[in-house]
Amino acid sequence: MESDTLRAEGCGPDSNSVVALDKEVPVILVVGRVRCPAEKRDALVALMEKMQDESRPEKGCIRYGFFAAVEDPLGFIAVEEWADREALDRHFAEPHLLEFASGLLELVSERPEVAIHEVAETSAFPGAS
Repeated sequence: MESDTLRAEGCGPDSNSVVALDKEVPVILVVGRVRCPAEKRDALVALMEKMQDESRPEKGCIRYGFFAAVEDPLGFIAVEEWADREALDRHFAEPHLLEFASGLLELVSERPEVAIHEVAETSAFPGAS
């Protein structure tokens, strides 16, 4: 059976990069959560849009995005997928990340939560093909 593929549009130097599923290829997954006061929401959205636009072209970026929490219009989730730890470390050294982190702390109402996961294997959803 041929492996499923997942197109990660808009990330990495090649914006049409393809990621194979059902492979034992490690991936670094970063999940962040933030919450802001209502009066700072628009500024936070603008900051996140700039960050994802500047991060997506980075080498090793598979997917990068911010999403509004369904249950809380002032809560946001960040989901990043990186090809390896080296790519994530390069991302951490980028000037736009330092600028983002500084601006973020001025806009959020609670300390941001960030977790880095090293995923050993990824597979398609059962029954999806």
